[in-house]
Amino acid sequence: MRFILFSEGETHPGHTHAQRYRELIDEVILAEKVGFDAFGCSEQHVAIGTAATSAPEVIFPYLMALTSRIQFIHLITPLPLRINHALRVAERLATEDILSNGRVALGVGRGNTTLALRAFEVSPEETKSQQMEGIEVIRRALSNDIFSFVGEHYKIPPRSLVPKHVQQPYPPILMATGSMDSVAAAARMGIGAMMGGGYGGFGSLQRMADLYDKELASAEHVYPVQAQKVAVVSGGMHCAETTEEAERWATTLTDSVLLSIDAYERLSKLSADYGSMEKVGNIDFRNQRYLFDESASFIVGDPKACIAQVQRFVDMGLDAIAMRVDGLPHRELMKSIELFGNYVIPTFKNPRSIVRRSEEILADIRAARPAHYAEVEAYQRAAVKTDKAATKKADESVRDPAASA
Repeated sequence: MRFILFSEGETHPGHTHAQRYRELIDEVILAEKVGFDAFGCSEQHVAIGTAATSAPEVIFPYLMALTSRIQFIHLITPLPLRINHALRVAERLATEDILSNGRVALGVGRGNTTLALRAFEVSPEETKSQQMEGIEVIRRALSNDIFSFVGEHYKIPPRSLVPKHVQQPYPPILMATGSMDSVAAAARMGIGAMMGGGYGGFGSLQRMADLYDKELASAEHVYPVQAQKVAVVSGGMHCAETTEEAERWATTLTDSVLLSIDAYERLSKLSADYGSMEKVGNIDFRNQRYLFDESASFIVGDPKACIAQVQRFVDMGLDAIAMRVDGLPHRELMKSIELFGNYVIPTFKNPRSIVRRSEEILADIRAARPAHYAEVEAYQRAAVKTDKAATKKADESVRDPAASA
């Protein structure tokens, strides 16, 4: 299991974006120190209330210079043509790959707010087709020295990408998948799928994971397969010293959730391509127990509770969890990152390194004693039998010297 810290630099009223960015830098540096595998943020434009990360391609290189191990994942880069030309995405990705020495990955999507789509004059009816063509353009540009593309939205003559990336065959690519159709599409392309995030619950997430495996196995792949099943915990992760404290803080995250849900419902009415977002209207977002325990969109509690919640994702066969750690005071986010990194991640990375309570160790020692002493008795019986056989053979050789010769 890989653990991805996900933040959008949510900035509360009365705060400044400048200060929030400085806090975010500290959070990422701490995340690397305590064992997180990756950091990701989404590209959100003209967002209100929930996100301030409009230029991850600027944030990431700064952080790359301050870190040495952690990976950086665009979660996500919107691919509507008016927001991001696919060729520019490929160029930026290759540049980041060089600067990070191979520590970058690309998640792509269609855009999930009317604020951004309308600001860039993007029709919701075109985002799906533009995304699919954009993915193909990016893969061709990264895979071939000379590439070209002709489609409905892109007509690129033969060109050669500059600069060239360092990861082989190229940096990992993932796609945001909010429906079964998009999960199947990602699997057939052989790219990663970012699943869930829609508060539909563990059953829905399991069906997505199962479909991905089925479609991945049955498809013929033109490009090298980069399979990944990533659960998106979009509601938030908060780890505290007690579950009561963690839930008290996490309750304040529901305001951000309601803002994002409002955007989903708006989009679902504008285009059939966003129709899967309409189902979020059936969820009771004031039901805290459902959100924290069953929505598959929160990980909240003390370290022991967080371990149990992560285990549910592990049991589903998922490869990674992208957890939104955002929306709370900086000091609480830092405490949460440190607790999760020190006590939860090691349980799944190297469980034998975990120091257990003395009572647990003593109980296991006592439970193991009967088998041990039974083995000792069996060994002693075998030794006596061997000694008797050796003595008998020695006696026989004394009586018959020719036998020993």
